[in-house]
Amino acid sequence: MTSTLELAPRARIVCVCSDEKALAELTTSFRAAGYLLQSADLAKHADLALVDLRGKKIAGKKAVAIANLLRRKSPECSLFFIVDPDLALPGRNALKRHGEIVCLTDAAGPLIERCRNMIRLRNIAEETGERLKSLAALSRLVEFPSIATSDARPHVLIAGHPGGPALSVINAINHIAEQSVCVLSVGQTMRALEHGSFDCAIFLPSDENDPLFSLARALRRHPQHSTLPIIHVADDPSLAALFAGKGAREFALSAHIPDDLAGKVQLLTRRARLTRTMRDFLQACTGDGVRDAPSGAFTPTFLAEHGGRLCARADQTSRPMSTVIIQLSVDKESADNVEPGRRALHQATRLINRVTRAEDVVARIAPTTFLILMPSTNEAAAADVALRIEGVLESTAFRGAKDSDLFSVRAQTAACARPQGHCIEETLAVSLRRLRQAVAENANQPRWQFPK
Repeated sequence: MTSTLELAPRARIVCVCSDEKALAELTTSFRAAGYLLQSADLAKHADLALVDLRGKKIAGKKAVAIANLLRRKSPECSLFFIVDPDLALPGRNALKRHGEIVCLTDAAGPLIERCRNMIRLRNIAEETGERLKSLAALSRLVEFPSIATSDARPHVLIAGHPGGPALSVINAINHIAEQSVCVLSVGQTMRALEHGSFDCAIFLPSDENDPLFSLARALRRHPQHSTLPIIHVADDPSLAALFAGKGAREFALSAHIPDDLAGKVQLLTRRARLTRTMRDFLQACTGDGVRDAPSGAFTPTFLAEHGGRLCARADQTSRPMSTVIIQLSVDKESADNVEPGRRALHQATRLINRVTRAEDVVARIAPTTFLILMPSTNEAAAADVALRIEGVLESTAFRGAKDSDLFSVRAQTAACARPQGHCIEETLAVSLRRLRQAVAENANQPRWQFPK
C-alpha cells in the first residue's frame, strides 16, 4: 500500500500546521484513507488545503494571509480551517469568509469525510466543465439539458428523538426553510422521503447504534436521494468522529446549532441542487454522434475529442487517471440468433453506466469492447471498479425478445493507470494490451452459467 500511495495518491492535500505532533497524526490518518498530506511548499496543483488552528489564538490577518498564499499557489483548491470546538462566534465568522470550518479534537474521521465529499464534488464539477467544452467543439451542446438551479427556500427533514437539540434545530432553520417536517423514527423518515421532496435532512441519532446511520448509507445508494445532504448532530467532536465511522459525512455540533446551522443548511442545499443538475447533465443519453442511443455509450468521435481533453487536464494538474476496458460476449449456448445477443449487450452497457460514477466516461471502441475513462483515480481503485463491473454483469440475467428468454453475458475486464504524458490513443493502446493479457490468463478458468 505504501508504494502505491506514493506513486498515485487519491488526492494531494496541503496542510499548514505548526504542531509537529498534530501534523504527524493527521498525516497518518489521511495516509490510511489513501490521501497524501504535503507541506505548503508543494501547494501547486493541490486538491485541498488544510490550516490547523487548534490551540492557537486566532489572528484574522494571519489566517487571511495563509489562505491567500495557498490560493495563489493553487487557485482551484478548497480551504478547510481546523479549529477548536470552543472557538467563539466572531472567530468562526471571520474564518468562514475564506473557507470552511471543521471542529476537531483528536480523531480525524469527520475531517477526512468532509475532504472526501469535497473532492467528489470537485470531480463532478470539473467533468461537467470539460464535457461542456467537448460538446461545444462538436456543436452538440444544444441537444443536452441546461445546467440551472432553483432559488427556492429549502425543504428540510428533521429526524430523531424529541428534546433540546431537536428544538434548537427547529428554531435555527425556522426563518430560512420553506417547510420543515419532523419525524421520530426511521419508518416515519422513510415514509416522509417517499411522499415528499426535501433539499436537506438533519439526523439526531441517540447513540452510535441508531438505525438512522443505516438509513443514511442506504440513501446514498438510492438513485433519487443520492445527492440529499444529511447533517448528523453530535454533542462533541469525539462523538462526531464516532459517527464518521458509521458513515456520516456532514456534522454539526449541538453548541453551534443556533449560530451555524442555518448557514450550513443553505450552503449544502445550494451545492446539492447544483450537483443534482450536473449529474443529470452528465448522465443525459442524448446527442447525435455523442452517445449511442441503444446502449447509452459514448461514440469513438466523442472519445477522441473528450479523451484528449481529459489527458491534457491530467497532465496539467498532475492527477492520476486510470482506465477500465471491458470486452463483452453473449454465450452462444443461450443466444440462438444474433438479435437477442445484441439486445443483451445493449442492456449490459446500460448496466455499466448505472454502476459507474457520473463523472466517468463509458465509450464504445468496438461492437463489444468498451473503455471507461476515470479521471482522478489511481490504478488500485480502477481495479476494484473493474471487479465490481465484472461481478455485476456476470451475475445478471438479461432478457431477450421474450420474457422467458434469459441470456448471460461474459465480461473480460482489465484496469490500468494512464502513463504520464500519454495521449488518448496511446492510453487506449496500453489498455488494449492489458486486456489481451487478462484474456490470455483467464482463458482456461471455469465460469458460472445460468441454468437452462
